[in-house]
Amino acid sequence: MRYLWPTPILTKKFGQHQKVNRELADLFYAYRKQKAPAEPVPYASPDTLLEESNNPALQALGRFISDAVFEIAAEVNEPYWGQAQDLSIHLTGVWFQITNNYAFHETHVHGNCSWSGVYYVQAGSDPGKIRNGINNGITRFYGPQMDMTGGGHGEFGNLYLQDYAFDSVPEDGKLVVFPPHIKHMAFPYQGEIDRIIVSFHAQVHSKTPYRPSLKYTFSQ
Repeated sequence: MRYLWPTPILTKKFGQHQKVNRELADLFYAYRKQKAPAEPVPYASPDTLLEESNNPALQALGRFISDAVFEIAAEVNEPYWGQAQDLSIHLTGVWFQITNNYAFHETHVHGNCSWSGVYYVQAGSDPGKIRNGINNGITRFYGPQMDMTGGGHGEFGNLYLQDYAFDSVPEDGKLVVFPPHIKHMAFPYQGEIDRIIVSFHAQVHSKTPYRPSLKYTFSQ
């Protein structure tokens, strides 16, 4: 009996979030005011945030994200990396979003990276609570079997396939790292204060040549 091709998701808390998040919120509101004086909600910055700013709080978050990406990548790639040398994490895109007024992001995937993630700077009011029949502002991840089981046969023999989604409830300082091919969406958010998140794309590079034909054989 083997369980093949699992879906790894890493969730961890940033130990410096109480200090860093306040500075990040101030930075992001100031950025929005400069770029869009009307201060629209929702608002999303370009994904060049790290290149544009040397803000210490933003750089600290970047290091925390990079460490988390390395942690999950090292875990799942342990059988494959072998003698790979000088591994490094490249955050190829980092951007923030300010959300309210029932704004949401429809189901989507990310490209041009090996890992993606979301970091909650400001979870907002009543995150995850039921409002108008939905979980307020959660991030939902869908398992790859969703496309095959939608409207299909369901009974006791395939109950394990019916558990097809994972809900991440926003929490200040919480980071979620996930494979970019996993479908996910941000549910509508409404609250007395805005929800602020940071999203990112990451790649892992090495001086060792990449061999896409590499296969790992299970020992018998």
